[in-house]
Amino acid sequence: MAVYTMEEVNQHCKVELSTSSLFEMMACLRKCYVSSGKMGDETHFPVARFEKFFQQHESLLKKFYGRYEYGAQLAEFLVDLPAPHTFSKLMEYIGRVSPYEFLYYLFGRYLSEKEIEICLTQTDSPLDEVRSKITSLGGFVDDEQLEFAQNYGQYLQELTYLWEQFYRQCYIHVEPVLSPLWSQANERLNAELNELGIEKIVRRLLYDYPIPEQFPTKETKLIKLYPSYFVSPKFILVWGLGELHIIYDMRHCMNEKKLSLSGYQIGMKYDEGRLQYIADISKSLSEIVRMKMLSLIANKEKMKLQEMANQLNITVATVSRHLNLLKQVNLIMEQKENGYHVYEINEDEIQKYCSMLKETLCVKKERER
Repeated sequence: MAVYTMEEVNQHCKVELSTSSLFEMMACLRKCYVSSGKMGDETHFPVARFEKFFQQHESLLKKFYGRYEYGAQLAEFLVDLPAPHTFSKLMEYIGRVSPYEFLYYLFGRYLSEKEIEICLTQTDSPLDEVRSKITSLGGFVDDEQLEFAQNYGQYLQELTYLWEQFYRQCYIHVEPVLSPLWSQANERLNAELNELGIEKIVRRLLYDYPIPEQFPTKETKLIKLYPSYFVSPKFILVWGLGELHIIYDMRHCMNEKKLSLSGYQIGMKYDEGRLQYIADISKSLSEIVRMKMLSLIANKEKMKLQEMANQLNITVATVSRHLNLLKQVNLIMEQKENGYHVYEINEDEIQKYCSMLKETLCVKKERER
């Protein structure tokens, strides 16, 4: 990461304004870790369950966003993804990328993919070789980076899982709230660029931080600006191959009420507990095997575990696993009779769920025809 002065950028440098939901997601996830899931006064996202996510995934968050921030470092490969930056494209990329290309970004792009492949497959002490080569180029490699290379399959699976869970549990609710604001922030920034010029704008976006001497300003052909609500520190820069990508703090462009999150109408006031209750039960009903089991239990009094296994042609262990999920959300009741576990539908819970779902979705009992 680096910052730069505009005086040294050649006159052919092009400036573009863009948006990236994925850069925002990475910044949001990092803030979730740093704040231990307590997002302060971020009351604009009532359905984003950050604290619960942190509690569920604390060990993985610490592993990948602790001493060495894999997530922040690997955000650099987002630059090479085609627009628009969607989560599905990110997962597709990770699914097809080679280990050496992934490690190319993890190691800070000091070594080429081929050099990394040679180090890891054709040397007696591959990790020492990687460290030696990066150090000789003036870079630094952390022990956590080398651990990732050594345990590539496991670590990549864990990191991908963390990203997927964060996207589905938290960020998917944040994205639609911020999406119109990214565009508005860029519109405001574009107007200021025309009025003040790129030099003053960039200095302001980078908070007048000291300028490192090593930044290759004269080679810069493209400067691309991305707004972010969660970015921390106040800006992130990714450069290389004549391009500079700046993820800037969009609060620079949030002075007007129309850009303020506090003025953004989400549409309704959510009851977080009610929504969580509905979501948990809906999730338990999303598997067809469990629906079949509920149907069997509803149509026969005191249904036995072995009977369900026989009728569904699955193992007793599988039936037991699904039953546990249904018991967790209180949809079935279990008791023991004559040495057998028997099951019944919890009709009160079913009625409660259906009633709350209708109320939440404003479904009327009678509709005008």
